[in-house]
Amino acid sequence: MRKHAVVPPFRALEPELGVTERLLRQGNPTLTAVAKLLPDEQAAARRLNGILAEAGARPRLVGTGSAWRIVYVGTNREGEIVEAAAGMAELVAVGGWRRVKHCEACGQVFCDRTSGCTRRWCVDHRR
Repeated sequence: MRKHAVVPPFRALEPELGVTERLLRQGNPTLTAVAKLLPDEQAAARRLNGILAEAGARPRLVGTGSAWRIVYVGTNREGEIVEAAAGMAELVAVGGWRRVKHCEACGQVFCDRTSGCTRRWCVDHRR
């Protein structure tokens, strides 16, 4: 019997996950600090929760045509970091910390969206 990996619903994590990936590509120190704590998942989770709390992030239910989704709204002016931290949190919730990786070529943090969670390089070093 062949087992199939469960692939997180990446489309449901947009646009937050896209913001997360963009800020990680840019080397955002707030988000990369979370990944630097890995493999200590508890410490990484505390830091990510701290980012959301510091920004005053609050979940809101929003209609998007035929579906509903949860978005996070910050009370501070750090809206983009709230969006990115929420995207990272949602990715971890559905796919685990194994989806947050460091590029084997340069060490840049990236989100692995592959179905088998096999990506090893950032966008700049994919073969």
